[in-house]
Amino acid sequence: MPDEVSQLEDEAERVSELLRGKVVARVIRHRPTEVLLEFTDGTRLFVDRAADALELSISAGK
Repeated sequence: MPDEVSQLEDEAERVSELLRGKVVARVIRHRPTEVLLEFTDGTRLFVDRAADALELSISAGK
């Protein structure tokens, strides 16, 4: 389990680096289990609830 915690912390740090300084333009809920954050530069962060975890997906903006 400690290895999994380390992987989650690493993922959170990578996401933080990718999003640092960006400004949220809007938040969208397409489905009850999904949140989409759109940033002013076009970057999009999807947060989706899987069966036993959260799935994060980022698409780059401009």
